[in-house]
Amino acid sequence: MIVHESLLDPLNDGKSSLCLVDSMGNSLSVVNDARQSFDSESIEWTERDGKLLRYLAKHHHTSPFRGVVFKWAVKAPLFVARQWWKHTVASTYVDDQLGWNEKSFRYCTAEEAEFYVPWEFAKQSDSNRQASAGPLDSESQQLALRQYIVALEASKQAYEALLLIGVSKEQARAILPAALYTSFTWTCSLHALFHFISLRKGHGAQGEIMLYAEALLTLGRQVAPEAFDAFAENNYQF
Repeated sequence: MIVHESLLDPLNDGKSSLCLVDSMGNSLSVVNDARQSFDSESIEWTERDGKLLRYLAKHHHTSPFRGVVFKWAVKAPLFVARQWWKHTVASTYVDDQLGWNEKSFRYCTAEEAEFYVPWEFAKQSDSNRQASAGPLDSESQQLALRQYIVALEASKQAYEALLLIGVSKEQARAILPAALYTSFTWTCSLHALFHFISLRKGHGAQGEIMLYAEALLTLGRQVAPEAFDAFAENNYQF
């Protein structure tokens, strides 16, 4: 994972990116929101605040964590973006807690498209229909890579040919593969961020989105380190 100030390349391919664009609030915001019940607040961080924060995280008192907000700029393969999007459509507080705005290939052409190519191809798991189970052998790796590249080139050439014929962008885009890079901005609360990481960093998550979860941890921690420490103490479960 390449680190450059607030920008990371989660997939380490020179194409993917995650940038923390903006944020509001910090760990003190969390405990002060929790103290609204007693009409009190802390001006500076103390160990007393740390104790309260760890209690809130341990017992999943989630609403105080919604007062800290992050805005992210993400560049990721389509299949990663679609997994990510599920966290928006499945949220019960989607209208006021999460924002999603994505590049549209209905408006933009994909003639300069970039595609994700795995560093390593994995075998299908025999026991889990949605998971992989270790890398292919070296000979199969080479065969898979050649087939993968051929398929990407074919889809890109077909897309460009359709545009030359005069087919609209909104229809031609339908043949582009899930390996196509897209970009989007994601606005979320600290609660939503922790929930995302707890699922996408956990056992069973796909390797690519797991790398984005790790990158979110790295950048998000700069905003609220005490809250992220409490999250870690609970094995990244929230």
